[in-house]
Amino acid sequence: MFSFKRADKGNNPAIKEYPAAAGTYNVGDVAVLTNGAITKATGTTKPEYVLAFKGTVASGDIVAVNPIYADMEFDTELSASGALKIGDKVTINSDSDKVTATTTNGVATIVSLAGTASGNAVTVKFE
Repeated sequence: MFSFKRADKGNNPAIKEYPAAAGTYNVGDVAVLTNGAITKATGTTKPEYVLAFKGTVASGDIVAVNPIYADMEFDTELSASGALKIGDKVTINSDSDKVTATTTNGVATIVSLAGTASGNAVTVKFE
C-alpha cells in the first residue's frame, strides 16, 4: 500500500473519479490513466494516481483516485531484498502496492528506508 506521507510544496491529495478497467483494486494501489480508464501501474510504469477505492469493478465503473505530484512522498514496503540506498530509483511490484529492489528503469526514488530486506518500510517519490 502506498500511503501519502507529505508534500514539499503543500500539494494535498484531492479525490478524483475516473472510469476503470475491469479488475480488483485496493486502497493504496498505484495506477495510471490509459485509454480513458484507470489501470494498475506496475514495473517501470510511472504511476499518476493512488487508488482511494477498494473493490472489484467491471470495465467503465467509476473509481476514486488521488493524483500524484512530484513533490509528494509515500510510505510503502519493499517486496524484495536488495542492496539499496537513498536516491536509488526502483520499480513497482506486480500487485501495484509496494516497490521492488530492481533499480533498472526504476520510477520510484527512495527518500528513506528502514532496511533493505523484504517487508522493510521505505519512503518514495515519483519524480
